[in-house]
Amino acid sequence: MAASLTLQAPLPFATAELYAQIVEASPSGLLHVAPDGRIMLVNRRIEAMFGYDRADLLGRPAEMLVPERFRGGGRCIGSGDLVGLRRDGSEFPIEIDLNPIVAEGIHGTIAAVQDITARHAASLDMERQRQELERSNADLAEFAHAASHDLKAPLRGMAHLADWIAEDIAATASPQTLENCALLRARAMRLQALLDGLLAYARAGRVTGPPETFDTADMVRELVATLALPGGFTVTLAGEMPTITAERMPLERVLQNLIENAVKHHDRRVGRILVSASRDKGRIRFSVSDDGPGIPPRYHERIFQVFQTLNRRDDVEASGIGLAIVKKKVEMHGGRVVVDSAPPQRGTRFTFTWPEAA
Repeated sequence: MAASLTLQAPLPFATAELYAQIVEASPSGLLHVAPDGRIMLVNRRIEAMFGYDRADLLGRPAEMLVPERFRGGGRCIGSGDLVGLRRDGSEFPIEIDLNPIVAEGIHGTIAAVQDITARHAASLDMERQRQELERSNADLAEFAHAASHDLKAPLRGMAHLADWIAEDIAATASPQTLENCALLRARAMRLQALLDGLLAYARAGRVTGPPETFDTADMVRELVATLALPGGFTVTLAGEMPTITAERMPLERVLQNLIENAVKHHDRRVGRILVSASRDKGRIRFSVSDDGPGIPPRYHERIFQVFQTLNRRDDVEASGIGLAIVKKKVEMHGGRVVVDSAPPQRGTRFTFTWPEAA
């Protein structure tokens, strides 16, 4: 049974009883504060929140429920985010909404109090995670920059040395020795490509520009013209391609990586790539499909991880970073990339969403 509520001033019985029941039933902590700042009525949520019995609160200044630094000149506690003061002297974050009340024999202010400790803690945790992410990204960018600049020159030197050694011993070396020299050069160049990819991954999403209005069909045609794809491969636009307003440069990089990935991992000298785009619930949905060997479902998550590739690195010159960059860029723009492929049926389709500027 609910504890009875007491009003300092007499009210008509029906009004007082109904008013008391409404206050007591509220899921929020409620205070009725008189015009002079005295507490006239509280509910059980206020008792639990501040650790007082209501008998200790009635007739007392409402400012006793906030630390002294928030009090001033006998005024009632203000609205907004404040700090509550419990009976034991501990403090906790609260949110207060004030509403004046004028009814039959009832005057003053109703203060609705919420304990926002959980919300406050979640906000602090989100800010901490944001700062850690920024620091992590800065560390990654710094490392990638140092690795790229400090290691690429020695690697180029190693590749040149392998060429020179092969030339010097060409007349007397065995085919196996010459093959090993070529392999040494190829692996030095591969490591250089890995460093380039690492730097690109660290920079993904950091460089942005203002939205542009452009025809997505023209964008894809211009992109393909710069890629110098092998002669046996064609890129075809599937259906109508919309004119959109969006960030163009990061979008081009995503499409470039998906098209190059389709060519690089194809198992034939001839291949066909289809690119489509359409509006979908306020975003643009892009798809890049190929007729390659496909990707088994058990690898659909792994392929988006840094330095992961399903082929032997001696068979395919792949850094294992391209799809990781795709995923990072898409997600940093609020989208999601998925892969659809189920060998032995041939073909793979990558689909992702991209925001269109309002």
